[in-house]
Amino acid sequence: MKAVRLEAVGSIALREVDKPSAGADDLLVRIEACGVCGTDRHLFHGEFPCKPPVTPGHEFSGIVEAVGSSVIGFSVGDRVTGDPNIACGRCPHCHAGRVNLCRNLNAIGIHRDGGFADYVVMPQKQAFLLPASLKPTHGAFCEPLACCLHGVDLAAIKPGGSVVVLGGGVIGLLTVQLARLAGAKTIVLSTRQASRRELAEELGATASVDPGAGDVIDAIAGPDGLVPGGVDVVFECAGVRDTV
Repeated sequence: MKAVRLEAVGSIALREVDKPSAGADDLLVRIEACGVCGTDRHLFHGEFPCKPPVTPGHEFSGIVEAVGSSVIGFSVGDRVTGDPNIACGRCPHCHAGRVNLCRNLNAIGIHRDGGFADYVVMPQKQAFLLPASLKPTHGAFCEPLACCLHGVDLAAIKPGGSVVVLGGGVIGLLTVQLARLAGAKTIVLSTRQASRRELAEELGATASVDPGAGDVIDAIAGPDGLVPGGVDVVFECAGVRDTV
């Protein structure tokens, strides 16, 4: 099968590799769609720990082609997506419910082969059924959308509340929509790209600002700003030093 392989830092190539097989607790999934995450760029530049050579890709959806002998609840032909972060369940962080800090994390597309390929193998406990009618590209959005949804849940936006979203990429634009669905009345997006500011307002932002045009804090929270005195919740969705 074909796979995009991160062979070393700064070295990525399309290769012919052996088609994987499903273990007893695994699903073999034929990839229909796979997103490119900012993390993948960090992997390429050596800015995020991984285990090359490896096939990246952790935002994917596909069709189950084979199931392991111990698999329950999944059948050949099912459309699925997956949680790429395989926590050990045994370390102190896992026992405390902080699985995101698992000391033995084994992530699909980072430490083990992922979705930039014709096929991927994933444990059944990481898989989630999708409606057969769902577009594969929408299925690939499940993982990034889940990240945004978790953040919005943690923020506990109150109906009528005010929100600022810093960063107008996919994560920022998803968060704008979720903030609207959570009941926020005022939603301000901050990003340099004019096209993304325009799109954000089409998707539910009540206003947008260009951080390159002046003091963004004053533009939003200053005496003559959009929300004088500041907002209830700020989401940092750019992941760069300036926004932090």
